[in-house]
Amino acid sequence: MINYYSTADEITESCYETVILPVGSTEQHGPHLPVHSDNIIITALAEKLAEKIEAVLLPTLPYSTCREHMGKKGSVWLNADTFYRMMWDICESLEYQGYKKIIILQGHGGIFVMTPFIRDFNAKHDKIKIIRPEDNMRPYNWQDILESPPLHSCEMETSLILYLKEKTVRKDKIQDYIPDVPQGMLNIGSVFTYSPTGVWGKPSLATAEKGGKIFNIMLENMIIAVKEAEQILNMQTGGRYDNKL
Repeated sequence: MINYYSTADEITESCYETVILPVGSTEQHGPHLPVHSDNIIITALAEKLAEKIEAVLLPTLPYSTCREHMGKKGSVWLNADTFYRMMWDICESLEYQGYKKIIILQGHGGIFVMTPFIRDFNAKHDKIKIIRPEDNMRPYNWQDILESPPLHSCEMETSLILYLKEKTVRKDKIQDYIPDVPQGMLNIGSVFTYSPTGVWGKPSLATAEKGGKIFNIMLENMIIAVKEAEQILNMQTGGRYDNKL
């Protein structure tokens, strides 16, 4: 695998034309999960994806937009315009180096500025294109595995962390809480306006076994989505961005 442990010469000699850029978040995940949870999950998925395709794996960006988690220490956020410009600069630097594709793996659902960024960047750059697998990933039937909806610090996220980094889960601190408002209310107030613990779900139902099943489904769907996105991109451009993904 060519990644951030490789030297500059090793990366150059690999001749890879695709880069994987995982983007996470440092934010509260209730009393039982680490603030690093989003980064743990997306990094693990990125590493597995990099094993399957010819791509350079970059370090996970640990900070993004997460003002909805204001209220306790530990959450670190960027303003949306700051994040937008940071992503623009990173992607242009990769274009300068001759890469043809950037696969952005979004590990925090609250980065709403990511969609306009990707659309704007792709519209204005012809030499390099951004693919975000979640844009065409197949939805999975979570009811087959989970007993409660996937929300935040919930059964799903807790199961994934139990599967990936079980020792970081404070099992004695797990508390269920589902606010009696839709998640869209986070556009108005912090999660702590609606949940005293910052939890939005039923983490008590989580198991490492469930986490493993969900992780493998996410990875499989991600690989399929990346391949399909590249096929469409090459159909539109006559194979200009093809590097045998």
